[in-house]
Amino acid sequence: MSTSPYIRPGAEHLLEDLNSAQRAAVTHDARALLVVAGAGTGKTRALTRRVAWLITQGLPPHAVLAITFTNKAADELKRRLVTLPGGGGVWAGTFHGFGSFLLRRHGDAVGIDPRFTILDRDDQLSVLKAIYKDLDIEKGVLRPVDALAMISHRKNGGGGRPPIDLTMPGVAFIFDQLHDAYVERLRGADLLDFDDLLLDSVRLLEECDDVAALYRERFAHVLVDEYQDTNLVQRDLLRHLVGPHQRITVVGDPDQSIYRWRGAVVRNILDFGEDFEGAEQVLLERNYRSTGHILGAAEAVIERNRERHAKRLYTEREDGQRVLLTRCRDAEDEGRAVAAQVETWVRQGRRHDQIAVFYRINALSRGIELALNDRRIPYVIVAGTEFFQRREVKDVLSYARLIANPRDEAAFTRIVNVPRRGVGATSIQRLRDFALARELALTDAAPRAEEAGVSKRARGGLQRLLELFAKVRAMPRAPVAPILEALLEGSGYRATLEDSADDLDRSRLENVDELVAYAREFDAKEASGDLQSFLERAALVSDQDGYVGESGRVSLMSVHAAKGLEFPCVLIAGAEMGYFPHARSLGEDAGEEEERRLFYVAMTRAQDELAVSHAVRRQTYMGEEHRAPSPYILDIPEDRLERRDLATWSGASSLFDQPSATGYAPPPDDDVSVVRETGLGLEVGERVLHPYFGPGRLEEVGGGGADARVTVDFDVHGRKQLLLRHARLERLS
Repeated sequence: MSTSPYIRPGAEHLLEDLNSAQRAAVTHDARALLVVAGAGTGKTRALTRRVAWLITQGLPPHAVLAITFTNKAADELKRRLVTLPGGGGVWAGTFHGFGSFLLRRHGDAVGIDPRFTILDRDDQLSVLKAIYKDLDIEKGVLRPVDALAMISHRKNGGGGRPPIDLTMPGVAFIFDQLHDAYVERLRGADLLDFDDLLLDSVRLLEECDDVAALYRERFAHVLVDEYQDTNLVQRDLLRHLVGPHQRITVVGDPDQSIYRWRGAVVRNILDFGEDFEGAEQVLLERNYRSTGHILGAAEAVIERNRERHAKRLYTEREDGQRVLLTRCRDAEDEGRAVAAQVETWVRQGRRHDQIAVFYRINALSRGIELALNDRRIPYVIVAGTEFFQRREVKDVLSYARLIANPRDEAAFTRIVNVPRRGVGATSIQRLRDFALARELALTDAAPRAEEAGVSKRARGGLQRLLELFAKVRAMPRAPVAPILEALLEGSGYRATLEDSADDLDRSRLENVDELVAYAREFDAKEASGDLQSFLERAALVSDQDGYVGESGRVSLMSVHAAKGLEFPCVLIAGAEMGYFPHARSLGEDAGEEEERRLFYVAMTRAQDELAVSHAVRRQTYMGEEHRAPSPYILDIPEDRLERRDLATWSGASSLFDQPSATGYAPPPDDDVSVVRETGLGLEVGERVLHPYFGPGRLEEVGGGGADARVTVDFDVHGRKQLLLRHARLERLS
């Protein structure tokens, strides 16, 4: 190794600003290494320095593969690597990007056309809805959105809770029909969804020994960020990729595993030593981000979970401000409290873009937005997919997709009559029937429109569209911006928007121009970029990709979108039973533990100040509901909290609504412990009250200790099985 031209003298400078645990992570000589990196412990720094260290020890940069989850995280990884010795030559990207990289080069070995198009979720639903129509399946039996979630669940290895119950009468049969038709439809049109990028990559490495050997030889060391978010397919992809030499470093934190709903399996990181034999572990426990009170409060919440690596974060920062807990009367009251807190922080010298508001469900943003608007506080809702999901943007991208992949049925169906060219629903259905009868792709049937019985007017519109595609396909595939311009002009799409008197169409024209500008920026930055890579970039955008650090506005976002970000000031809204934890997770160990992790992630985004709010009642689809504060609030030590009560006490009826001399009195921790351990001495048949589900009758008590469960038939919500330690039941007289 000492003779390698990649050795850099003085590699010790890579370690100068690292603590002892970070240095151990960077320099460890284990073949398989797990770095358990708690929130704010400098994991990205440790990961990038390890890459640089490996290179200085003789590993060629092109032999290193660094994988993460989002475009934003991958870009940050590249930005840091390029400043380190040899880092610019490292292949760094996302799991899905790497899957696409493999399949574009070797997909034909497993029957995949390398010119495939990637479908986003809306496109997937469009394909699935067409299948419902072709198979004459009623959507009321199994909603398309649920069927799509189950298809993804099955493709990702079945980790986590299934999104639908296949044991219900007839559902399994219908789902199997939909699943098989969906897979066949995509394959026949050279379309891949996000799950296929990973699943087919694993299949490629399993079935093609020469391809697997090629990449095992090429990538001598694989490094993975956010390993706690991997699903079973991603784990298998890594195992096939590293092979028997097992030179792999993963960085992650089981306490921040929050994507179970999309197949992530926290056991992947917990069982890393079993999946990669002889793996060693380093703990990063010094937190550089948060003050003492914030970190202490967060640690008190997460330590109640059992599915975790034992560790204890600490900080050398001062305690700072206590966590501000605000009890509000209702959603409107909470919105005003949020806006007032934002103004307080701004008066204290914070910029608007140093402040973030998080919520568990997006619907909670409405009251907050109204209050911010009333006070003229600038804000932005962070959702990177929002721009690329706008109708006009998806229209233009669909035109471009048909240049890259002429068999893209989803794109063709979307724009065949946009703008209007006389190809109505009847013409499209005749074309579809013709294609199905002859087992043709819809786009292959289009040139035979006369045989399909399509009207003369519609045939004229189709002919003009096909001529446009032929003309643009003759253009070079790079740069991308001229391709988009040619499609916009040739289709009449731009002219239609320009000629419209509708203000909304003018706004859409601005978005179309923004997309072209984005393409020009892509052309300037990506020397080897072409139409295919541009479309791939647009398809694989995530919510976090929409976050702009110095926007001059307060950031509003879901907690899932906040993952990986940090802000000086954070406010968590809606900290109530039913939201935190979410009602869907109640009664399920894995679900409730993930909800606690989600709350922990929200808390640990805060650097200097953290505020939490909840409402006593809210208007829901069932009418006005009394709300109980999240049990996670009760886990925060009292000496870490500053309480503020803005709610009135009239009509208070639950355990959590009783006033005290100080205006706020949660149940004492000792009493809660007794309730958890003894189950209140409840007997089957008694009437009980749950803070979210309301009144009901206790039907069954089972298990013991931490696993004790109760089954309650609630008056409104029906029969539920709950973990007794989380149930917080009261006896009703």
